[in-house]
Amino acid sequence: MSFDPKRRLFLNAWAMGVAAASISSPWRGSAMAQTPKFISDPFTMGVASGDPTQDGFVLWTRLAPEPLDPDYAIDGLVDVQCEIAEDEAFTKVVRREFAVARPDNAHCVHVEVGGLKPNRPYFYRFRVGLAVSPVGRTRTTPEFGSPLAKLRFAWHSCAHYEHGLFTAYGDLAKQNPDVILSLGDYIYEVSYGAAVRRMPVEDAFSLNDYRLIHAVHKMDPDLQAAHAAAPWLYIWDDHEVANDYQADFGKVLPGQDPAKDFPIRKYNAYKAFFESQPLRARSRFDAVNRMRIYGQSGWGDLLDFTLLDTRQYRSKGACLSPGRQEAETVSRTSCAELQDPSRTILGARQERFMSENFMRAPFKWSVLVQPTLFATLFQKNSQGDPTAFTDGWSGFEPARQKIIDMMARRRRDVSSVVIGGDMHGFWASDVKQDYAKPESDTVAVEFVGGSITSMSFNYDRWNRLFPDNPHLKWQDDRVRGYGLVDVTPQTMDVRLMSTPTTWRRDQAFKPLKRYIVERGKAALNEA
Repeated sequence: MSFDPKRRLFLNAWAMGVAAASISSPWRGSAMAQTPKFISDPFTMGVASGDPTQDGFVLWTRLAPEPLDPDYAIDGLVDVQCEIAEDEAFTKVVRREFAVARPDNAHCVHVEVGGLKPNRPYFYRFRVGLAVSPVGRTRTTPEFGSPLAKLRFAWHSCAHYEHGLFTAYGDLAKQNPDVILSLGDYIYEVSYGAAVRRMPVEDAFSLNDYRLIHAVHKMDPDLQAAHAAAPWLYIWDDHEVANDYQADFGKVLPGQDPAKDFPIRKYNAYKAFFESQPLRARSRFDAVNRMRIYGQSGWGDLLDFTLLDTRQYRSKGACLSPGRQEAETVSRTSCAELQDPSRTILGARQERFMSENFMRAPFKWSVLVQPTLFATLFQKNSQGDPTAFTDGWSGFEPARQKIIDMMARRRRDVSSVVIGGDMHGFWASDVKQDYAKPESDTVAVEFVGGSITSMSFNYDRWNRLFPDNPHLKWQDDRVRGYGLVDVTPQTMDVRLMSTPTTWRRDQAFKPLKRYIVERGKAALNEA
């Protein structure tokens, strides 16, 4: 029988607690913490897992009986038990871990589990007294370099709570992926546009604002199902903090001082993000005000994901207008900064990490996980002059060229595919050795999109750009959806799963496009 996380979401927590108590020994908790008696379910936000390794993963939950009531608070420290089992019925419990939920972290729990067997599915749940959480399913990765015949992964991005229902998450959960990649804009910090439902915050700034936005997301049953279905890997884009922010510089609220107030906004956003996701302790803020999310996840000898952070370490936008806090479109002919090789989107340390790890043996495939369209978009203004939008890779072309050159050097041994989000639509394109020369080699292929809910109205505009961008092969921003990929040693079977609207629950998802990518051949083959 297949695992059904949505069914588990609606099990009675109290009945499960009584059943669990009959098969496990009593736990008295830690000396400094308490085990309160909740009068309502404390696990309103479900459970999640992330960052799988060959011997473990991170498990997450948050104790929140009243998650949208800013005046409600749980007093003090709370003891939490986590059970890990080989079966969904928990007759084969292999580990019990203990943690303390702290008020300064909104009573979120991060349990870093190790010492388990590689390449195995596991089930987990949390307990506080007789209250028991929903059950989640996760897994460990295969041992490094061990043979792996297949892997299924999914990716998604751009989930504005107001722009639609999270039905894409629900459909994604039904596909039984081995791992799910979140490519940014997991939340939006600001309310705008037509809404099928409303966020509790209009424009986030305080820690409580960001916590409320994460809470209303986590309460969604479709998102809970996706979190409970498989482990997640994370990067972020801009809306986890503020539109188009650049390292320690970005947009603030009216009347605020960007230099003084944006670092406060960023700190609040990052803290709420860490609290709300199954991230390791190493992702906490460090002494230089950074939070590491870039990294690598390897799966046997088959595939590795290289996950990039293009926000924290980037240079300020090229030719930024005075007083401007967001990206803008600038002239390619007059903005010399666009081609300045000293400007960075990754930072020196992350560039070094990529050089040492991306597209290396023993993997047959390397997936570059980044938050937006990787390809250049050649555009023109109303006078016909060439322009570039400074927020994406078109604003950092010398930095991107370092990655492309790396792909070209290493593609004989490892095949690479780029995935991205941000565009609120689906795209398929070639990664060219030199985008200014269409006849240059194609070193990889790229897939973008779609969006979980976030809207776009640029279909005709994007299509008008295609004659000037022959590396772009197809796009459709009129639908919502996610990417689903089946990997073998020889092929990647990429399905771009879509639905015409997320404003109704009765709309099914189906493949909008399907591509087969063959190992050793950087080409888009439509199936």
